[in-house]
Amino acid sequence: MTEQNIHNKDSDKIALLKKEIEDLKKQLALKNQIFEISPNYLLLLGLKGEILKVNNSVRNVFFDGKTDDIPPQFSQLKIIPSEDFHKYTDSVNSILNGLPSKPFKSKFLFANNEPGDGFRCIKVYITPVKSHEQITAISIFANDITDDGSLENSLEKATLISTDKTLIDNNPETSTTDLTSTKDTGESENYYKTIFENSTTATILVEEDNVISLVNSETENIFGYKPEEVMGQKTWLEFVTPDYRAQMIEYQKLRQDNKEMVPDQYEFCLVDKNGEFKDIFAKICLIPGTKKTLASIMDVTEENKALNKILESETMYRTLAEAMEEFVFIFDREDRLEYINKYAADKLDVKPSQVLGKQRKDLVTKKTYQLQRKDFERIFEKGDSFRQEDMFYHKNKPLWLDSLFIPLKNGEETVEKVLLVARDINERKNHEILIKRQNKILKCMGTILTQAISSESEDEFNKTSLSMCEDITQSELGFICEINPDDEFDTLAINESILGEYHENVDIVPMLEKLKIHESWKQLKQTKKPFILNQPLGLDQSSMPEGHPFIENLMLVPLLRDGELMGMIGLGNKGSDYESSDAKAITTISTTIVETIMRKRAEKKLQRALKDKEMLVREIHHRTKNNLMIMVSLLNLTSSDIKDEKAREIFNQIQTRTKSMALIHEKLYRSDNSKQINFGDYIRNLAQDLFNSFLKDPERVQLSMELEDLNLDIDTAIPLGLILNELLTNSMKYAFPQEKYGNIFIKFYKDGSDYVIVVNDDGVGLPADLDINKTDTLGLQLVKNLINQIDGVMIVDSEEGTHITIRFKEEDYLS
Repeated sequence: MTEQNIHNKDSDKIALLKKEIEDLKKQLALKNQIFEISPNYLLLLGLKGEILKVNNSVRNVFFDGKTDDIPPQFSQLKIIPSEDFHKYTDSVNSILNGLPSKPFKSKFLFANNEPGDGFRCIKVYITPVKSHEQITAISIFANDITDDGSLENSLEKATLISTDKTLIDNNPETSTTDLTSTKDTGESENYYKTIFENSTTATILVEEDNVISLVNSETENIFGYKPEEVMGQKTWLEFVTPDYRAQMIEYQKLRQDNKEMVPDQYEFCLVDKNGEFKDIFAKICLIPGTKKTLASIMDVTEENKALNKILESETMYRTLAEAMEEFVFIFDREDRLEYINKYAADKLDVKPSQVLGKQRKDLVTKKTYQLQRKDFERIFEKGDSFRQEDMFYHKNKPLWLDSLFIPLKNGEETVEKVLLVARDINERKNHEILIKRQNKILKCMGTILTQAISSESEDEFNKTSLSMCEDITQSELGFICEINPDDEFDTLAINESILGEYHENVDIVPMLEKLKIHESWKQLKQTKKPFILNQPLGLDQSSMPEGHPFIENLMLVPLLRDGELMGMIGLGNKGSDYESSDAKAITTISTTIVETIMRKRAEKKLQRALKDKEMLVREIHHRTKNNLMIMVSLLNLTSSDIKDEKAREIFNQIQTRTKSMALIHEKLYRSDNSKQINFGDYIRNLAQDLFNSFLKDPERVQLSMELEDLNLDIDTAIPLGLILNELLTNSMKYAFPQEKYGNIFIKFYKDGSDYVIVVNDDGVGLPADLDINKTDTLGLQLVKNLINQIDGVMIVDSEEGTHITIRFKEEDYLS
């Protein structure tokens, strides 16, 4: 072989080698493009955990496209939550130990804390990369399923629609790549082949003439054709519906001429093998140095249907929320406001654009934020709805809300957001507070009235009244004073703590003088209306002695009697400002205090008058008794000179009758009640006196008495006393003649509404022919008349002695 032939042959080899190198570069460019344009998150790790490579999806979404921000080691990758890191290490350990690795769900966090959702939900597939049956690297495929989750979890849409359709459900857990080529190019080629074939997204390569030259296995789920039925057999436009075909052709032409004018991702509609229409989301790019197009496509038909339902529901629920006359808010896990309806915005006097996206702590007062903080923590922790009434401070004014907290969860039952629906119950609460305060006022008035009845002195009552006023207004200091005839103050009650160490005397007069409160007093005197001084600037407290409490605020309420000023109630040092409600409450109570003071004083005068009257009545009874006893003495003296026995007997009867009446006046004089006497005790004294007077030998007759201590009016007691006098005198004088022995029994009791007096003896009894109703005996006629006077009934039984029973009703008689 000549030298020229050898040279030509070497030149051919060199040319062939250059061509192979160019082809390899194009292949590598294609595989690199496949790796970079994949919508999945792709990472390649070394066996020591070093990060060898990540694709654009990882860089752009989580690192702003900055390669410098990606750490060298996988363990330093901040986008992986610490609580999920074990899932990755467990999966890698399984692969290194020759065990299969199952896909799992996780999250990627935004490394730079950028605004947005804060994280992306992913499904992770970890597979080994092999060369000569040896694992040389670890491949991580992460499929973004955030949108699937958002369809389930969107609080703002408030539909909570659940979908069982997963965007991608491909499981490459058993996939491995056997790299049988050279260490460098072979591994790289097989690695990219693995990426292309095992990508969870359908990927196709379209030639310049629209023929599909390369597809992966995922395309079968979209086209309905197996890969071999598509590659080299079908054109791209065969699948595109007529509505989108012209647009696709236009995009392809522009992509060849000026790719910047064509969107790199869009949606269109295609028809599969079975004639079904499908909504497709495509990500398109041109392979550098060629006119080939690489497309990553996803079937989003079900997602679009769900989204349309969500949009319909969102419109419906948003319309409903906007029409509700209730507060509607939505807060996310970061405590940001995502939604506020028109009613709430109008009530709070804000524009939605001004508050949406702001933290709750920036929207409410610190007090309200602290009150609600535990409520939000509770709902995120337990995930249960609950309802409660709480107070919301807006512009330093309280606003009572009946709030319903509703957790909005994702498919994993994790609370993502909180829906807060609240109803304005301010008016109801104000009514409740008003009723509660009114009840407290009524209770105070009841206590004051009760104390007025039970207290022995006006001072004791005034102290109670002041205490009630201080309690209802939560005041530390207070006093009650009235105007005397000299137009000066007289202290009725004072809280001694108002004096501090000032003990000149326990009187408000020097205090008012030193405070120079007379200007306020003049105003009160003119207007006759409550006066509130929440700033003590009008009080001169500089001259007060050391140790005197500083008066921080003051309220003066007039005491009015028949519209005329008679004094005032002063209250001071309430924890907050005095309000008109305090003035109204004390004004209401002041009327009770005034009326009770006047009644207390009137009662005191009446008691004094009654006491004087009691003394006068006692004196009358005493003198009547004395006069009757004088008559008894005169009759006794006169009867001693009378020789006629019958006439003397008449004098003796008059004498005993007069003594019986004198005894009643004696009892009334000594009784606490000038109108009633203890008639049982009266009978006891009268019977004993007659017994001693008429029986010369008391041992012959036994006197027994069963008497109840019952009170009788004087108008009843006097006739009954005379009746008993006659009956007992007859028994003692005539029942036991000729020194006979016997018994006299007296009984006085109450039987129901009847009073009963029984006088029995076991003597000789009344004559058989005696008709008590027709007798002309003076004593029995007197008894008969007196019985009629008290509307009584007398029953007489003359068998085995004399038995007399008298029944009467005092109420009927007195009426």
